[in-house]
Amino acid sequence: PMGDTGRNASNHYLSLDVVKQQLQRQFDLIPGVMPGGGPARYMQVGGTELKIGFITPISQHFCETCNRVRLSADGTLYLCLGQDDKVELRPLLRAGADHEAIKQAIINAIARKPERHEFREKPEQVIRIMSITGG
Repeated sequence: PMGDTGRNASNHYLSLDVVKQQLQRQFDLIPGVMPGGGPARYMQVGGTELKIGFITPISQHFCETCNRVRLSADGTLYLCLGQDDKVELRPLLRAGADHEAIKQAIINAIARKPERHEFREKPEQVIRIMSITGG
């Protein structure tokens, strides 16, 4: 759902339900077998050791389990891919801030990480493309 495509992403995506239905024709998918370390929801492929993770930003929110922020090469800390909220760390770095000040700035930023993205409610909100964000 990232980038300036001229389309509302909430109307142009492949639903996880459709993907699951297609996969279940060939595989026995067992849901909820393991928690992940981030926004993916995992399923096990029955009879194997294989696990498959799904990230579903449009059809199913994952925000409550998202533990991600992104730091760009120019010192911008993006708190959510679905929001324009960010923290500019470059001024701190250029001013020679010590480790503790930088750490506190990051902690403060993460504390204001939004509860959820708004891809459906405000589809025009983010026009930053992924290669710029670093994801």
